[in-house]
Amino acid sequence: MKNIDRMWGKNSAGFSPIAVCMVCILGIALSGRAALAQRNAESASRPAPNPLRNAYFGDLHVHTSYSLDAYSFGNRNDPRAAYRYGRGDAVTLPGGVQSQLRTALDFMAVTDHDVWLGEVSLCNDPNDPAYDTDVCRDLRSSEQHPMLSSQTMMRLASGFMKKPPERNAEICGSTVTDEKNKCFVRARSVWQQIQKNADEFYEPGKFTTFAGFEWSAGFKRLGMLHRNVIFRGKQYPDSVFSAIELNNSPERLWQWLERDCAGECQVISIPHNTNFGWGVALDSKNSDGTPFTTEGLLRRAKTEPIAEIFQIKGNSECSPGLGTNDEQCSFEQLWKPCQPGEDAFCAVARDYVRDAEKRGLIIEEKYGVNPFKYGFIGSSDTHSSAPGSTDEASWHGGAGLTDYTPEQRLNLSLIKDAPLRDIMFNPGGLAAVWAEENTRESIFDALKRRETFATSGTRIRVRFFRGWNYPSNLHRQRDLLAEAYKNGVPMGGDLPSKSDSAEAPKFVVWATKDPNSANLQKIQIIKGWAEDGQTYEQVYDVVCSDGRTPDASTHRCADNGATVSLADCSYSTDKGASELNTTWSDPDFKSSDRAFYYARVLENPTCRWSTYDALKAKAKVPDSYPPIIQERAWSSPIWYTPAAKTQAAR
Repeated sequence: MKNIDRMWGKNSAGFSPIAVCMVCILGIALSGRAALAQRNAESASRPAPNPLRNAYFGDLHVHTSYSLDAYSFGNRNDPRAAYRYGRGDAVTLPGGVQSQLRTALDFMAVTDHDVWLGEVSLCNDPNDPAYDTDVCRDLRSSEQHPMLSSQTMMRLASGFMKKPPERNAEICGSTVTDEKNKCFVRARSVWQQIQKNADEFYEPGKFTTFAGFEWSAGFKRLGMLHRNVIFRGKQYPDSVFSAIELNNSPERLWQWLERDCAGECQVISIPHNTNFGWGVALDSKNSDGTPFTTEGLLRRAKTEPIAEIFQIKGNSECSPGLGTNDEQCSFEQLWKPCQPGEDAFCAVARDYVRDAEKRGLIIEEKYGVNPFKYGFIGSSDTHSSAPGSTDEASWHGGAGLTDYTPEQRLNLSLIKDAPLRDIMFNPGGLAAVWAEENTRESIFDALKRRETFATSGTRIRVRFFRGWNYPSNLHRQRDLLAEAYKNGVPMGGDLPSKSDSAEAPKFVVWATKDPNSANLQKIQIIKGWAEDGQTYEQVYDVVCSDGRTPDASTHRCADNGATVSLADCSYSTDKGASELNTTWSDPDFKSSDRAFYYARVLENPTCRWSTYDALKAKAKVPDSYPPIIQERAWSSPIWYTPAAKTQAAR
């Protein structure tokens, strides 16, 4: 192979074969056999699978010292440290901070950036000539000078931003990615180690780990087309084909995964930070501006069943004033709407998942497939090897040595020429699934079928079902779950077409609070639908705490009066509920309209992390930042397609 185009292959022949490190494979095979024997011995003591499914919480977006940016921020904790932290061990974070999760995660994946796996490894290998280059010496100095090293990071990343992207010749031996490129070859061995790390910490029934990476495609001015690529665990591609090899094209990513992850290999790709998409990430055309094709949309829908809608860099559900008047869309927003002439560091409607879900209904009318039929998860995007560290009161930052103290988090400007300040960020969210048991197979299958929900960091649990013949009091019945599964579909599902005997469909929604957080205030159902080629949305409060009922005209409940003291961050414990549930029918349902619905659960107000930090630092938080927030959870949607339109799509 002479260049990137030949590696990709401009015809249907695919990639050229690449030699595989047999020693690495042999080592992994032997360790895999030992791990398999141990798992078989432990399986007898595991709890029996629950056919009605349990809630499991995890983090599928975690960076360690294998990532160039995390390393340049002074983080020297590798994936093994991150896995120890996720399973509940005490770990020393960057800056010497001792930290331990209050509640261990159930599952996680380390997702280090694909584009620099080889470069970071070579810069830390004394036996390679790259070790003594100025750029590698500067990078290793990040433990003493993290901001200086961040400049080195940008130097290393400069080729990645070119068209087509290039590798750093000083480290890799060439800007061209081929079989002789040291960085590409080294990344292959790092990928083998990533798999080994995940296998080492996998404890079926207790702690599930997935091998994966972040596919880190970018474009103008820090725009992101990033995906977290998560493998089920039976088989993997031999090498990671990064955004550099695939020319920053998500369409090429899906083609590569379809080609190289076959047989027992199973994979999903999870888009995130669409709020940094500058109008491209969720556009109604391909990333290069070409029109959609049915073949491409089918490949995309197959590969990307879920989206990460909340993390450290903000909320990608919706944005106020951009196709919505939903007041809750202002939660943890980084950007204001774009003004004329602005094309970056601002928001447009198509950067947000709700808008994409609505447009997907129209796209399905034309192509017979909906590329934006996303289930929802959250995650942290920590760059401090601290998965699941999402508690507002005890957050230690997410960018290594650059934000490990309250003073840094309140004052630091991480990106010199961009309108970003650390205080705009947040601790991130969690991914949650409803699965039969805590194993790779069960959790991956839940992700694949979209029986998932996202939280903004707390451990709210939410269940959401829809069926044609649910009784109006299903939420009060002891066999709620068995009935809901038997005669309806859970979150992430498609409501079957209406039978002649069916009544109007009903939803049943149920949520419980995080025992370590505030009470629940209310549950909302968000509806999006398409009618006569236009899309619409409506937010309904469907059950509220403290005896309140929704107003018939506004569909909202009055505030329940819960308060927060900014003097010490204490909050109301006599308002709200530990559990909320109801059975609800859409008063505006039309059987002729394509539609989707999802639930959003809101806690009572509590202090934002910046308020907690201000109290610790005895500092004042700028008035432009909210002192309090409402933590929340989002269920995945349930979709409805009229029978005639379902048949037409087929």
